[in-house]
Amino acid sequence: MIKKINGCTHLIIKNGKVISIHTHLDKYQKENQIKEGVIHLKGDKIYSIEEFKKSHPRDNHELKTTRKKINLGKF
Repeated sequence: MIKKINGCTHLIIKNGKVISIHTHLDKYQKENQIKEGVIHLKGDKIYSIEEFKKSHPRDNHELKTTRKKINLGKF
């Protein structure tokens, strides 16, 4: 059965390369309901750095990454 999942994933891109990934997915992180499966993520927006800062003030720390980083919540 396919389940709906809420949230988003941020891919931070600098110089044309993905340098960090940050997940904010409710069932995967908080309820730990998914023990096995595939989470299909569909990109729906591309923000400039300034647009991201304005629309996601609580996530601005993600932009300060200076090396490659993958933040998968509880992993």
